[in-house]
Amino acid sequence: GKFGLGNYSSRKHISISVPSSTEVMSPHIKSVEELRVLGINLNSFNTPTQFFICVAGVFLFYLIYGYLQELIFSVEGFKPFGWYLTLVQFGFYSLFGLVELQLTQDKRR
Repeated sequence: GKFGLGNYSSRKHISISVPSSTEVMSPHIKSVEELRVLGINLNSFNTPTQFFICVAGVFLFYLIYGYLQELIFSVEGFKPFGWYLTLVQFGFYSLFGLVELQLTQDKRR
């Protein structure tokens, strides 16, 4: 045609395949059926209860982390070292992340 659209009868076919759940899982996850958090088996709970237990755990540990960080800054003479503490935390988080990647051989992001 006039606008370079060519022949309308030629169609291109697109194929979409969905991988199975075992192909998508990270290599260090043994099965989808087993859910352990801090060594506690949560399989006896239904899915919404498992979710709320995990959410509560995240908030609990975040509150403990915040309390301990405030406790550190209440130490006499430590206030000027806030940025240094942030740098050290970032360094350790990066190091632990790299170690975890090496241990699990999971190179996906």
